[in-house]
Amino acid sequence: MVLNALSAALAWIVHNRALDSWAMLIVGIFAVCNALAGSWLVWRLLRDEPPSRAIN
Repeated sequence: MVLNALSAALAWIVHNRALDSWAMLIVGIFAVCNALAGSWLVWRLLRDEPPSRAIN
C-alpha cells in the first residue's frame, strides 16, 4: 500500500508542479526505485518455495 501511495504522489508531483531538471531527475530516480522495490516484493510474494522442515 505504501508503494502505491508513493507512486500516486510521484505522478501527482510530475503532472501538477513545474520542476527544474534536477528535481525531475530526483523524482525520476525515486519513481524507478519505487517500481523496482514493488517488483521485487511481488516476486518474493509469488515465488514458490518448498516449506522448510523444523529439525528438533
